Amino acid sequence: MAGAPRPLVAVLGASGATGRAAARRLAATGRGRVRLRLGARDAAALAAPAAELGAEAVRVDAGDADALAGFCAGAAVVVQCAGPSLRLTPAVLAAALAAGAHLVDPAGDLDPFPTGDRSVVLGTGVVPGLSGLLPRLLPPGARRLDLYAGGADRLTPAAAADVLLSVPPRYGLPRALWRDGGPVEAALAVQPAVSLPGFDGPVHAVPLLTAEAQRLAADTGAAQLRAYSVFPGPGLPDTLASAWASGDPLAHVDAVIAAADADVAAHGVAITLLASARYADGARRVLLRSTDSLALTGAFTALAVTDVLAGRVPPGVGRAAEVLDPVTTAARLSADPSVDELRY
Repeated sequence: MAGAPRPLVAVLGASGATGRAAARRLAATGRGRVRLRLGARDAAALAAPAAELGAEAVRVDAGDADALAGFCAGAAVVVQCAGPSLRLTPAVLAAALAAGAHLVDPAGDLDPFPTGDRSVVLGTGVVPGLSGLLPRLLPPGARRLDLYAGGADRLTPAAAADVLLSVPPRYGLPRALWRDGGPVEAALAVQPAVSLPGFDGPVHAVPLLTAEAQRLAADTGAAQLRAYSVFPGPGLPDTLASAWASGDPLAHVDAVIAAADADVAAHGVAITLLASARYADGARRVLLRSTDSLALTGAFTALAVTDVLAGRVPPGVGRAAEVLDPVTTAARLSADPSVDELRY
């Protein structure tokens, strides 16, 4: 008797940097157990990756409902890498669910949404994503949990747009900390030229109590939590602050990309996630370092797709940091070539 057909994983936005990274890692980790369909507006840009990965290539515009429906048809999982994710994901989700597919989105942010028996996994990137999952390796109930995430990295136009659309307060509370069950606003200050474990040289740490950090604090019972976005210097955070204050943040995509490129030119690509916890009987730490955030996002996304296909993710809309098992995920990532160091 012939075996069951291999499940189809359809990667939307596969001509972009994140989509290409996710597709490559799916092809590598799937080891012939999945079929790949790559989709993008520019069909010519798909020719090389499709040939490299033995994948089907489909021209599709995420703004065309009929084209989206055709792209999702027959897929077991749709991986949504088209950007900006905050604007496109709702339509892609609707098309995926209509086709009976699960959905995985490396960026994405959605309120709870009825999905029937399908799973929707959001945030399989570095931030948000691993920044919320890795601290869950630490024992719960910390007296204080300090989170630092960032470094120097390039931004694609789609990624820059998503950052610019992540306007406070929905996506984070500037200068706030979490204490005794809730946020305390205007409690923290920027830490300029601070030295931190795992970061190269003095860095610029900007306090931002993200929605992800608030859920982490509530889930783990941390008495106090402080979360910082980390940059090599003030250039990129100042550019973002100006863009958000302008009233038209997307007009500043090029400026944000240029600021990120300036950091990379001066410091090289280096991403660090640090979670440091204090307990009554001592301290614990989790540290991840990578010099290839795109490959790391691809690896994390592929792990999420694998877990969805294996039935290890419950139905409904969930964030990867909260629905994937931190211990098994960290163990699998620790051997991935995108990870330079993972200690916990």
